[in-house]
Amino acid sequence: MALPILQPSPLSAFDEILEQELDERSGRGRLRAARHNRMDDWFYGCHFVGDPVMPGCWGVDAVWQGLALLAAGLGLKGCDKPLAMEEVRFFGQIRPHDRIVDYSIELSEVERSGGDAMVSGRAQVSVDGAPVYSIGLARLGTAFWEAPASPPAAATASVPQAPAQAEASRPLGFEEFLHRDHFSSAEIVALSLGRLVAKPPIELGLLPAAPMLQVGQVERISFNPASGEGLIAASLPNGPRDWFYPMSPSGKPAALSIDGVWQLMGLFLAWRGQPGTGRALGFERVEIFDAVVASDRLVRYEVRVLKSGPSGGGGAFVHADADVFADGRPILRCVNASVACHPGIRYSNYPFAQEAS
Repeated sequence: MALPILQPSPLSAFDEILEQELDERSGRGRLRAARHNRMDDWFYGCHFVGDPVMPGCWGVDAVWQGLALLAAGLGLKGCDKPLAMEEVRFFGQIRPHDRIVDYSIELSEVERSGGDAMVSGRAQVSVDGAPVYSIGLARLGTAFWEAPASPPAAATASVPQAPAQAEASRPLGFEEFLHRDHFSSAEIVALSLGRLVAKPPIELGLLPAAPMLQVGQVERISFNPASGEGLIAASLPNGPRDWFYPMSPSGKPAALSIDGVWQLMGLFLAWRGQPGTGRALGFERVEIFDAVVASDRLVRYEVRVLKSGPSGGGGAFVHADADVFADGRPILRCVNASVACHPGIRYSNYPFAQEAS
């Protein structure tokens, strides 16, 4: 069967299919697809303000989209639900002046059980010939995984509500920012615009601005210096007016919820006073149990910091596990996600071609 025709959309990963191979007998296939990167692509204005870089989560989503195209080409109807991804590594970045993003996706296995099917594969992502992402395993299916029997204790614990938006009536001093144990919705927006902390003495990490911002408010953020562990409890309002539902009526793209975890980890590094610009590095494993849908009202994040500390070049890193819920329903679990901050890499001269590195 031929692959489906690509439909233009801000959520579409590809502009053209370069190569395709499908073997219906073995259930194997291969896809090479390209995205024509543009300096004015919609996400560069918000991810991040003053430091444009393509969100790593769209590289993750592109692999699932490519597997869905291959599954459809094999006649596997409805095999388009993201189920899992493993060994995701980011070792480069995609900037506005890059030209061609190349996706190489392999379909390695098809499994069937009753009326359900699951496909597995792997992928590499390059930009202008330079590798930037690798995905060791990706899975799609016709039905989601079974959710865990019960969420972790932290997810069911009582979380105090952050005070009202009035807290953002003025910028915070740097020391005041470092000693906060919560952030209101208005403060989160201010941080995404680089306005929350007045005259920070370091290069302070940013959150993405809307529409890529996936954090509403942070109800609790803590760190135990003795163990090196920490906790972030946060939430995000959800509803049918959210920008992605007209393009993804079956549910919110899972990659956005994964990006919400990375965003909170980047916030943790900034809150710990680590200088530099945040970048997602990947994760060990993600398992997906359900989709966030338009009728859900609240997405909740429980991020458990496993380890953080200094890295080379004056930067820092954080590793964490996380669970995401929608109206109390388990959505996904992320194991050993990684984020780092690096001083001196911010591309503040956008849209001009020159950047720091």
